[in-house]
Amino acid sequence: MGTLFKWLLVLLIAVLLLSEVKLNTSLYRYEDNQIEITFPSWRAEDPWYYLKWNPAEGEVIHRRGPES
Repeated sequence: MGTLFKWLLVLLIAVLLLSEVKLNTSLYRYEDNQIEITFPSWRAEDPWYYLKWNPAEGEVIHRRGPES
């Protein structure tokens, strides 16, 4: 079980290193807080996976695979 957890953690770190992560934060405006992840970073215009989360608006946008 420990080996499985270790390899899943290594895989997650590798995916995050190959991704473009944009993190916007603000202490004064809750609406400005959001995170945007594009995987892989070299296919920014047509990524394999895209996630955008804005907690103020309750908005979660995620897409998988290239869109035609």
